[in-house]
Amino acid sequence: MRRMTLSMMLSLAAGVALAAPPANSEWPKGIDPATLLPNTDPEPDLGHAGFVDLFNGEDLSGWSVQGGAMAFEAKDGVVVGTCVKGEANGFLCTDKTYSDFVFTAEFRWEVLGNSGVMFRAGMRDQGNTEAKRVFGYQSEMDQNERRWTGGIYGEAMGGWKYPLSKPEGHAAARAAIEDHSAWNRMTILADGPVMKTWINGVPCSHLINEERSEGIIGLQVHGGPKGTVNWRNIRIKELNAFTDLFADGTFAKWSAANGTDVGSKWSIEDGVAHFSEKGAGSIVTRDPYKDFELTFDWKISKGGNSGVKYRTHRNLGPEYQILDDANNQNGKKPLFTAGSLYDLVGAPGDKPLRPAGEWNTSRIVARGTLLEHWLNGVKIVQIDQDTDDWQQRFEKSKYRDLENFGAGAGPILLQEHGDEAWYRNVRIRDLTSR
Repeated sequence: MRRMTLSMMLSLAAGVALAAPPANSEWPKGIDPATLLPNTDPEPDLGHAGFVDLFNGEDLSGWSVQGGAMAFEAKDGVVVGTCVKGEANGFLCTDKTYSDFVFTAEFRWEVLGNSGVMFRAGMRDQGNTEAKRVFGYQSEMDQNERRWTGGIYGEAMGGWKYPLSKPEGHAAARAAIEDHSAWNRMTILADGPVMKTWINGVPCSHLINEERSEGIIGLQVHGGPKGTVNWRNIRIKELNAFTDLFADGTFAKWSAANGTDVGSKWSIEDGVAHFSEKGAGSIVTRDPYKDFELTFDWKISKGGNSGVKYRTHRNLGPEYQILDDANNQNGKKPLFTAGSLYDLVGAPGDKPLRPAGEWNTSRIVARGTLLEHWLNGVKIVQIDQDTDDWQQRFEKSKYRDLENFGAGAGPILLQEHGDEAWYRNVRIRDLTSR
């Protein structure tokens, strides 16, 4: 029996007669659709005051044309890009570079043709021309039957990074554009190694990739026989930078849990905060945090136990468990293992945990009522505090008699539990305005 291709499935879903299958597979080389992470996040708030216009509506000040000599012009508050037959891919590029941001723009086709929006892109010399070759991530604008608009392509950087190739998982994303000639909206989030896209508010891509961390924004007109694309309301909001909580090699941003200065049993050497003696005491940040992203590296001694607590009140709050699962008795208790939201949500048994004495990289995201724990690039815990699931777990936990547990702003706490532990690259940023 002939295997049904993605285009055949889409055609059946749309009630369109099936055409002959393409000669070549639509699955990009080297991409296993099963490995593509789902984007389950809502589109970022585009009404926030932090957005600025990248296009003044009158001319192309702040932009330059690179690559092939495609025609770009400002017309009636719109950027118009037109394909010039015989030219290579052309890009209208910002003069400024961007690292972490939310980008949004509206687009429509006057004449169908391949296009896209470059981000974190670079430029390199090409032959004897002054125009540069643009390379980097591209949020695809795909007018073809497969409808991969919002997928992420590596322009001159290895090809597809995130195609919309899951027959079920990406069906809504592929259907996000009903009319290519109407105005549609693209939103891109670039946040550290995490990149996500939305089309008309529908989640599309979720890529974790560290090939590039900053670069220009570029509006592409792809080489080909034809194509005219319009863009308007081109805006960007740069995200808050991370603060290194041990940046100056001191405990200036910390105090002991009782409010006094950090004791001598804690030390910082070569950027690593460490306590080696029982009785060192837990330490807390001097500043409180409510909505934040915290990243940190940690390692634990054999059989060791520690933790990172947040939104703390009287030194109690949700806890990211730090543990040697293999040699500590808590490693046999699902709610107490490494990476778990202690006593509330257990981390999965197949999490990518490195053993005692080796560094792990963790991430905590607390935004509103949503809490996330990550371990070595994988999300291992997610729960919404405004759900029956949370309430049932909370009522069974040791915290059940505490009012406003995990709500409001509070310090970050590094727990001393009697076992030797190390922390480095402890970095935080406020998410309140996002």
